[in-house]
Amino acid sequence: MYRSILIFLFTIILSSMSFAGDEAGMAFLKLPVDARSAAMGEAATALATDAAAVYWNPALLALSQSRSLVFMHNAYLADIAQEFAAFQLFKGKHNLAISLNLMNIPGIEIRGNKPSEQPAGTTEAINLAAGLSYARQIKGGWTVGLTAKYLYEKYYLQDATGWAVDFGVLKKGFLTSELDWGLVLQNAGKMRKLNKESTRLPLILRSGFYYQTPWNLNLTGLPVSATFDLVYLISEKATNLNAGLEVPVIQTFTLRSGLIYDWDNVRFSLGFGLNYRQYQLNYAFSPYPYNLGNSHRFSLSWWF
Repeated sequence: MYRSILIFLFTIILSSMSFAGDEAGMAFLKLPVDARSAAMGEAATALATDAAAVYWNPALLALSQSRSLVFMHNAYLADIAQEFAAFQLFKGKHNLAISLNLMNIPGIEIRGNKPSEQPAGTTEAINLAAGLSYARQIKGGWTVGLTAKYLYEKYYLQDATGWAVDFGVLKKGFLTSELDWGLVLQNAGKMRKLNKESTRLPLILRSGFYYQTPWNLNLTGLPVSATFDLVYLISEKATNLNAGLEVPVIQTFTLRSGLIYDWDNVRFSLGFGLNYRQYQLNYAFSPYPYNLGNSHRFSLSWWF
């Protein structure tokens, strides 16, 4: 069993080297898809407990206690909007989920070949990823998962399609029963040509931990949780260190914070979660570097 897992991990690393490039487009594939993870510094390789796992690490779907549905809205820069939805259809020995990630960029000015003060009009750009995810548990606390994605991009009169896959593994109880470890390779695939060139996908390798600390507030008895991710942006040859903290204050209210360190900048994030029975409403506030503004994410999770 462990030999098979090691072969799987080696395949992930080897694949990342094969697909590596200098530049990447489809940047929306790098953005978090739920407010809980965004508030915790995007350190979620071993964190997600709902259908948002299809993005962070599909292997996490095998740990879900029930089926779930997730919706997210992200008010991004300059009226750019990101929408995400995921639905875990099956829970048990075989876990299956579907997802849709959409980014709309409005107000792009249309100009001809000659400089002009007034644009001829405006258009919009659309980026879309539709995914099908599968996960299952294997022996020894290991789970494995795979997400296959159909990709689409459109800019004015030009459009292109493509495909990508995410591979993920998770070890429950890594070294201690309170510590989980995950590894995932995201966006291994390719796009068809858009006009004359193909858009290079943002290939990402993530490794992270989720730790339930021995500390808790007497009001809840629930542990404070910490996450830590090492994120290697293979296409950009850059590395980020992400960390997050989740503190249950009362049974229905949770505070979260996080940071992202990319060696040039440190970004902080804040957020909270409201819980009511099988529903959870989450919010995340994430400032951008270089004073480019702020991001406000809202997501709703429903377990059933």
